[in-house]
Amino acid sequence: MKAIIFNSGIGSRMAGLTENNPKCMLKLYNGETIFERQIRILSDCGIENFIVTTGPFKEQLYEVADKFKNLNFQFIANEDYKNTNYIVSMNNVNTYLDDDVLLMHGDLVFNKSLIKKLLANKNKSVCLYNEEKVLPQKDFKGRFRDNKLLEVSVNIFDDDCYAFQPLYKLAKKDLQLWKEKVAEFVKAGNVKVYAENALNEILYNMSIYGMSYKEDYIDEIDNEEDYKRVSNEIKEFDSRELNIHKTF
Repeated sequence: MKAIIFNSGIGSRMAGLTENNPKCMLKLYNGETIFERQIRILSDCGIENFIVTTGPFKEQLYEVADKFKNLNFQFIANEDYKNTNYIVSMNNVNTYLDDDVLLMHGDLVFNKSLIKKLLANKNKSVCLYNEEKVLPQKDFKGRFRDNKLLEVSVNIFDDDCYAFQPLYKLAKKDLQLWKEKVAEFVKAGNVKVYAENALNEILYNMSIYGMSYKEDYIDEIDNEEDYKRVSNEIKEFDSRELNIHKTF
């Protein structure tokens, strides 16, 4: 299994925090960057191969990768990162999508237990939702029926929709369908939409099952307020998780 991490955005809503570095290089409460945390947790859970898309300041990501000598990294640049969304980055890594994957955004902060549960889930293709969280106004929601994903969008607020985070475990066959549809979108010039816009057109032919993350932690960082909040929340969560392990 490989991990695909999209790190090609410019972080335009982060004010001056991304003036000299990509968003994934923001440091959390313990001095660890978001990117380092992701790699550390994923490698602890057995992931050894990483495909990372890049935009500005890609050399900083190379430096992080150099710290993990036992892992394999392939960096794929999105040279037009200022004018395109990550659907182009996904299309750029098309030829490397030849295995089951964990596919995620580079601004996600999560705990190790969540990844362990995701990898252990009996379903081969899995996405994450939280049925107890208030539906966010500007972030992804997922629509489900019988626990199968039907739609991912910012603009859905119905009773069958839940807070959703863009971290997927995908079987090779489902990934193949998605990457082919992404290629169609990019070829047609639809380069400023989410990769999920392409996914929505083929979900009827896929079996991606939901897994609740209500007992764990995952959130994305879109702006300075998110950055402060998430860094504080994961600190508290890490502390609780550490104390649980100490009791054994």
